[in-house]
Amino acid sequence: MKAEEIIRILIEEKGYDKVQTKRLEPKIDALPQEIREALENWMTTGVPESPAYGGYNVERILKMKPDMTVVGAYLALDWIRKDPQTAVRALATPVIRFVPGGKKKE
Repeated sequence: MKAEEIIRILIEEKGYDKVQTKRLEPKIDALPQEIREALENWMTTGVPESPAYGGYNVERILKMKPDMTVVGAYLALDWIRKDPQTAVRALATPVIRFVPGGKKKE
């Protein structure tokens, strides 16, 4: 399946944001075959399975980062494949959300 078809399905059938998802097209196009096939399988079955790199797969990434999208997890898996030390360190870093003018909870 071509990257543009994947983008269309993500937007029209999975409800992904059009602008943000279109920006991902080059990254999706560059995915290696085994990760891309796993992404396409998720799109049809809804099951986020994937190959593993360095002990990480999509399921583990989603457990580490529950607010990450499934597509983001597939892209993160490719990052782990290419640069495992940097990617794993980044995924292990908690996201700190700053709310301007927010009050401290008591």
